[in-house]
Amino acid sequence: MEILTSIVRCIDDAKVKNIKIYVTKAITPFFDYVIVATAASSRQLRTTVERVKKDGAENNYDILGTEGLSGGYWVLIDVGSVLLNIFLQEEREKYDLDKLWKDLPQIDPASLL
Repeated sequence: MEILTSIVRCIDDAKVKNIKIYVTKAITPFFDYVIVATAASSRQLRTTVERVKKDGAENNYDILGTEGLSGGYWVLIDVGSVLLNIFLQEEREKYDLDKLWKDLPQIDPASLL
């Protein structure tokens, strides 16, 4: 839960919007949480990824992989127990991961700040 809290605080500080945290422990052994958030621009998306990488180094959690940064529309960051998806609004609506995870328990991001 420490890693989740650190990531949520980091992306909240980066001013991304509409942060949703889905608890996936019961449906997959590969990760415990999925975070979905929206960046206002490609620049904010890239800056947020860099902030998460820095936060990982400062708080001793490993970034196992980052996908999609070159496209600038949707980035997936694998932190092991947490998958972080940061989208531009249009891409978030297009892929609608919130619909995919809607029946799962959620954590209110405000409770981690």
